[in-house]
Amino acid sequence: MPIRITEKRLKDKRFRDTEEAIVMAFFVLKDKIICLKRLIKTADISRSTLYRHHENINKIVPDYEEYMVSKYKRFIQRLLKFKRIDLKTLYVQTLSFMSNNHKIMAFLLEFDNHSFLEEMIGFLKPKIISVSKITDQEVMSIYLKEVVCLIEEWGRAGFDSKKIDGTVDKIMFLTNTAYFRLNPIKRLA
Repeated sequence: MPIRITEKRLKDKRFRDTEEAIVMAFFVLKDKIICLKRLIKTADISRSTLYRHHENINKIVPDYEEYMVSKYKRFIQRLLKFKRIDLKTLYVQTLSFMSNNHKIMAFLLEFDNHSFLEEMIGFLKPKIISVSKITDQEVMSIYLKEVVCLIEEWGRAGFDSKKIDGTVDKIMFLTNTAYFRLNPIKRLA
């Protein structure tokens, strides 16, 4: 049974070093077909070590997605307890969270279809609805994809904490105009 990735496990130096070796091997092999033999050789770990950490090589990225989504969910739930927190502050905190976890976020952006970002931003739906007045699921889905594109663009530029405010301003523009921009699309369909 593989060990789940958690904050506690990542504080263990041996566990963290092994995970870093696995992630680095993924980056080294990213332009090649990633197979078990190549991965364990590149990471300089044994097959049994890999299986202690992950069910199989196809579970490595989903394991990290699950870890980041659950970590972000706990983070955002603590913030949402403050009733007066506004959406812009939540987005600033979200990008700060991503910047603080930039190594894992960069790994996921490189190897994932980015659905984990939509899932993360989806935790903000109650605040998004209250600000943007978007209640239609299809329109909300389009809005989330727009926000994810902006976050991906910022992430690909290096998760620069100095560019958080500019990115959040773009997101807030999308949010404030979403109802008028996207609802006509729904009416035409």
